[in-house]
Amino acid sequence: MKNNAMMIGVFILVTCLLVVTSVIWLSGNELFDKQQKVNVYYEGNVSGLSVGAPVTFRGVSIGQVTAIDIQVDGHSLQTTIPVALKLQPEAFNLTGTTEGAFDIEGLVRRGLRARLASQSIVTGQKAIELDFVPGSPAVLHGREGEAEIPALADRFGGLIDQIAELPLRNTVQDMRKTMDELQQTLKSVRETLRSADGLLTTAATELKSTTTETRAALNNATSTIDQVGESSVRTLDSVTRLANSSNDMVVSTHPELQRTLAESRQAAQAARVAMEHLASVAAPGAPMRADLEGAVRDLSQSARDLRSLGEMLEERPNALIFGRKNQ
Repeated sequence: MKNNAMMIGVFILVTCLLVVTSVIWLSGNELFDKQQKVNVYYEGNVSGLSVGAPVTFRGVSIGQVTAIDIQVDGHSLQTTIPVALKLQPEAFNLTGTTEGAFDIEGLVRRGLRARLASQSIVTGQKAIELDFVPGSPAVLHGREGEAEIPALADRFGGLIDQIAELPLRNTVQDMRKTMDELQQTLKSVRETLRSADGLLTTAATELKSTTTETRAALNNATSTIDQVGESSVRTLDSVTRLANSSNDMVVSTHPELQRTLAESRQAAQAARVAMEHLASVAAPGAPMRADLEGAVRDLSQSARDLRSLGEMLEERPNALIFGRKNQ
């Protein structure tokens, strides 16, 4: 009996020790740590924020969310969402000042603010991020004497509101119409490509036949050119022989040509002398020219007398016998 009682006592003692150890481990040593309770009041949507979400200061964890409630004004139906935080003052060291290490009111006056921050874009979970934003408005909703950190709007809240106001349905319909038109355009392009493929095939066939005909024509032209080349060679040979014969003939007749040229020069010189003499005779004021002019005048007078005599004989043939007086 004593042994059983001892075993039961030891079992109960070990169980109590395990329970105490588990409580201490699960609480994260909160039983022995000094914690600061702070409230943050949000007027907008806190979707994604849950109890147990971390509270960070520029990425360093300094606490967590312990409660999320809803407060609605019965008259104006204005809704605020108080979020209770539990902070660890020892994680926040303030140096160079006489204020307390974690004086919430003093830090709020110097610009300490709370903002919702996204933990994961995939899951949509959010956390609370603390930071100093000097000059930002400090709107407080809690009771006097209650530790409160003013809340700032979400960085992307305005952007999300603007996106929500966009006519997404019309945009989606326009996109669907655009996709339909794009599909029709792609069909037209495919049909055009098929037609072009057929045309290219036909053109390739015609080009092949044309190439064959061109090759035959080139072969014929080549043979013709060869024949013309041979004829040209024979013609050149004949011209060469003719030139050689002409050269021999010119060489053989060269003395006679020289004599003929000399006689031609003499005849030309004699003709030039005669022309000079004739020019001197016919020159104005030359004696022979005056004689010639007198002879020409006499001949003209004689011709006139003969013409008048002829006319008289035509009228009166017996004028030679009876004379003019017997008219």
